[in-house]
Amino acid sequence: MKRLILAAIVIFLLGNKLMKAQTVISNQNYETLLKTRGEVYFRFSASVIQNPTLFQSLSSFLSVDRVDKEYVYAYANSKGFLRFLKLNIKYQLLKAPSMLLSPETLKAVPLKATESWDFYPGYNQYVSIMNKFQASYPQLCKVVDIGKTVDGRELLFAHIESNKYSTLIKPQFMYTATMHGDETTGYVLMLHLIDYLLSNYGTIPQVTNLVDSIDIWINPLANPDGTYAAGDTSVHGATRFNANSVDLNRNYPDPQAGQHPDGNSWQPETQAFMNFAKTHHFVMSCNIHGGNEVANYPWDTWSFLTADDAWWQYVCRQYADSAQAYS
Repeated sequence: MKRLILAAIVIFLLGNKLMKAQTVISNQNYETLLKTRGEVYFRFSASVIQNPTLFQSLSSFLSVDRVDKEYVYAYANSKGFLRFLKLNIKYQLLKAPSMLLSPETLKAVPLKATESWDFYPGYNQYVSIMNKFQASYPQLCKVVDIGKTVDGRELLFAHIESNKYSTLIKPQFMYTATMHGDETTGYVLMLHLIDYLLSNYGTIPQVTNLVDSIDIWINPLANPDGTYAAGDTSVHGATRFNANSVDLNRNYPDPQAGQHPDGNSWQPETQAFMNFAKTHHFVMSCNIHGGNEVANYPWDTWSFLTADDAWWQYVCRQYADSAQAYS
């Protein structure tokens, strides 16, 4: 079997518009939430970090969202939460971040109603926006459907390149965002990036050089079933996990933990991205998440540093400092 090795993957985390003040709800609601949403969002004391063995164990079956001085914030599906309950750790259920704003606030608006895209498009609007990129810039952009989600939604890439140089000599770069369905900032940001590259080609020298010199692939929405868990017209009620309540961020092979580190079979989304990557030679990729404004770079699996660690620290510091300054 062909082995796939990506040279490096950097994860950029952005401030999330859906993250507001936490709302505590009754712990007795967990069964209802797991049944209706397939996941729960909760917090527990950060004192568990003082026991590294325990915290590492928790991280293996919970999807830790963030940690502050007081609490660990996490998501869990049914299997993970029932396992957590057996540890008798005190916790508080929280209203999911995607449900803190009103449905009307997050409801998609007609595309012609705004030129700024300062809103979350509905799923069908998203597909239309992607197809419009190709229609408006046929010499620079092609939209590629790499597969379907659990619920049959499309996993779309905008493939951006000019024909100035041969594709064979260009390095391939991949952006992908919103693997966690409720981390929606990267979703809209990548739509803006596609538009920026296409609309400024031939006008801004830096953009022209990028498009001429790099074979660029951008996937704005890696988990549309999670983002549109409550319906195609709004991101209200978006879930972190996919339609099978699986954390796609944990669903890939790990060089140390093996082919299925999360104990789940590969999801349709995972298989689509793995098959796509096998047919390309990406020298680098970037996975956009939501949360703190930081950059996470290799390696996560091992503690030793990469040979180009100084370069990683330099570019990630530029990114993180810029994100924090502009926010």
